Amino acid sequence: MRRDKILWSTVLIVSSLLLIGYSLWEYTISKNMNFRPYGSGFYGRGMMNRWFSPYNSQQNNGNKQKMSIEQIKNAVEGYIQGYGGSLEISDIFVFKDTDYYVSIEEKNTGKGAMELLVNPYTGAVYPEYGPNMMWNEKYGMHGGRGYGIMGSSMMRGSGWNRNYQDNYDSKQIERQEAVKIGDEYVKRSIDKDFSVLNEGHEFYGYYTFHVNEGDKPVGMLSVNYYTGDVWYHDWHGQLENIIEHDKE
Repeated sequence: MRRDKILWSTVLIVSSLLLIGYSLWEYTISKNMNFRPYGSGFYGRGMMNRWFSPYNSQQNNGNKQKMSIEQIKNAVEGYIQGYGGSLEISDIFVFKDTDYYVSIEEKNTGKGAMELLVNPYTGAVYPEYGPNMMWNEKYGMHGGRGYGIMGSSMMRGSGWNRNYQDNYDSKQIERQEAVKIGDEYVKRSIDKDFSVLNEGHEFYGYYTFHVNEGDKPVGMLSVNYYTGDVWYHDWHGQLENIIEHDKE
């Protein structure tokens, strides 16, 4: 037992040092040679940009004009090609002062695969944080096709994925009940004029629904379909438009 503890402690320390060293190296390279290590530039999709965006709408890399929706789509399609052509864009949420949100579906099942954010000035694409990272069983940090900070397997102990594997495909909360849970949450915790609609996607492990204020869509929240936990997406800002990919 003591040897196992020493072994795992050593692995964690070494992995942390490698991560710090890698980050410092990429920072030095990008600073001295003007590369964009996490975007669509020299390094492509480096291991860190799977979970952390190097940009936001205030850091537009000198670009003063937002990209067109067609350019945003091209950037996203380039990103999801890394999954073997099995995914497609479902809809795009255009926000005024923050990165755009894009939901991705599986072509063969129609089920939600992942949620992405896109910098509208640079086209940098990265996975959305929150439920997409923590609850997504297939494409998130706990899933077989997602990528954690150190890749798909490094730093995983024997219990890393246990709760997700044990509960996989044993959904506890159906969609309509999840809508009710989300609706009660926004009315109680945010604003009584807010409501959750039965519009959105079922992902692997949770639902993401649209949130309205009166008749106007203003954002989204997610409901874990095992526990009923609610995660409001409060990082988006003012919603300007929703573009549904199959209704253009």
